Amino acid sequence: MRAGVLVFCGMLLLGSAGAFLLYVSLLSILTVVVILIALMLMLLLGVQIERQRRRVPEIPSDEVNV
Repeated sequence: MRAGVLVFCGMLLLGSAGAFLLYVSLLSILTVVVILIALMLMLLLGVQIERQRRRVPEIPSDEVNV
C-alpha cells in the first residue's frame, strides 16, 4: 500500500512538471531562471564586497586640545 502511494505521488509529480513545461513556453521559464541567477549573483557580490570593505575608524571629536 505504502509503495503504491509513493509510486502514484511520483507519477503525479512527474506528470505535473511535464504539463507545466508543455503549458508554459521554455523561453519564459529560461527568462525567469536567468533573472533569479542574476539576483543571486548580485547578492553574493554585495556580501563579498561588504566582507572586503575596510572598516573606517570612528571620527575623532572636534574638541581642541589646549
